[in-house]
Amino acid sequence: MRFHAVVGAICLLAGTVARAQSPGEIAYLHLNRVKPGMTTQYEATRKRHWLWHKRLGDTWSYHVWQIVSGEKTGAYIVSSFGHTWKEVDESDQVVAGDEDPGASVDPYLDSESESYYRYLPDLSMAPESFSPAPKLAVTRFILKSENVTTFLDGVRKIKAAIRKTEYPLAGPIRWYELVSGGESPQFLLLADRANWAAFEPPTSKTLDAMMEAAYGKEQGAAILLTVRSAIRSQYVEAWQYRGDLSFVPESK
Repeated sequence: MRFHAVVGAICLLAGTVARAQSPGEIAYLHLNRVKPGMTTQYEATRKRHWLWHKRLGDTWSYHVWQIVSGEKTGAYIVSSFGHTWKEVDESDQVVAGDEDPGASVDPYLDSESESYYRYLPDLSMAPESFSPAPKLAVTRFILKSENVTTFLDGVRKIKAAIRKTEYPLAGPIRWYELVSGGESPQFLLLADRANWAAFEPPTSKTLDAMMEAAYGKEQGAAILLTVRSAIRSQYVEAWQYRGDLSFVPESK
């Protein structure tokens, strides 16, 4: 089978515009919900599945996370980052052959869904290279389609204010825009966390106070109102990295 597919103050940011695709910005996320009582079988088979990928010479890295809070607690996220659409086609070709029957996780899945996202470097505040953090604070945003453009403008101003005031973040943050596989306009914010203690805000200064310091009281409040009013809904959860279930080719 071919797998397709901060929090706090910074969770108020997101946006989208129509623009050309840049190389290496496609992220693949595959949600796996395991049947009750089948976790041990799923994890053992997941490891065998990656041996099949290795035999095929797959060059993609697949990072596996387990959701540890929220309504999907216990589910797994199989992810791969930093690809082009051409690389997606090429990877499909690599894994198009018959799968080892003993390496398929399908018998242990209650449900699954696959999505493709586009990385947004203009909104993100993170190193260029991706390295999985022990935990991720994850926020999923659904926006009002009529407010997306103004929302994006506000997000850029918030990011500029963070840099101007040296507002502390708990860790790197990465923004992704949904391209295919879910309700849209949708954005995903992945915020690195070293441990649960890192979920504590690194400062008592609020986002509103930071924006006032950067732009003045009235302008700062107006920018935040534009951003907040554009959000139709948001959902927050935490992911735990499962390096034991992940696949990183030796050549990587």
